[in-house]
Amino acid sequence: MSDDEVTGGRRPVAGVVVDSPLAHLDRVFEYAVPSELDDLAQPGARVRVRFAGREIDGFVVARQAAAAHTGALAPLRRVVSPEPVLTPPMLALARTIADRYAGSLADVLRLAVPRRHAAAEKALAATVSDPGQVSAPDPGPWTAYPAGEAFLRRVTAGEAPAAAWLALPGQSASHDWPAALATAAAAALAGGRGALLIVPDHRDVDRLDAAVTAALGPGRHVRLTAAQGPQARYTAWLRVLRGHV
Repeated sequence: MSDDEVTGGRRPVAGVVVDSPLAHLDRVFEYAVPSELDDLAQPGARVRVRFAGREIDGFVVARQAAAAHTGALAPLRRVVSPEPVLTPPMLALARTIADRYAGSLADVLRLAVPRRHAAAEKALAATVSDPGQVSAPDPGPWTAYPAGEAFLRRVTAGEAPAAAWLALPGQSASHDWPAALATAAAAALAGGRGALLIVPDHRDVDRLDAAVTAALGPGRHVRLTAAQGPQARYTAWLRVLRGHV
């Protein structure tokens, strides 16, 4: 008889990564899932657990029918939020970064997942209407570069071209680097993907924000900066996580 048959299909054990920077605690710990938390404590959810005599934060990273630990399991104390903020790709990336740079997973996750803002979580709609497909953009600014149009075609086709690009100086606003990056983002969107555009300071963020709005229309992107307040930042991050933009 399988474990699922023994438990009636329920998976009463949660694998949790705890928020501790200590290297010897950088692993998954098993906790029992009380029946009243069964639907809430899904992989990716934030939880509170009892650990070393105190309550600390953690993330559920797995649910299973049976524990590897032979002793009694401590129960989850509570689910802070059922929002699956730690997705499997994000967890895998954070683990790779921690291993590559000899850090702890908890330290990486502390930077990768913003602190929860309950009001933002409740105020943001779970789903949004489909804004429709974006057509392949006119190459515009990229016509000034020998391989520019070929680069855009490959991005639109869903390929992953590697390119080093040095923006030409003295271009008009419609052909300067913010417009070029916005056009590249539009090409990615036309190919069914998103885009992450990173610039060094708030002035560049403002210029790029305006260019992307002009290229895609309002409501198709968000901006994330250190200057944003907790609610604005978490709302923007959730919009990306939930697929609103």
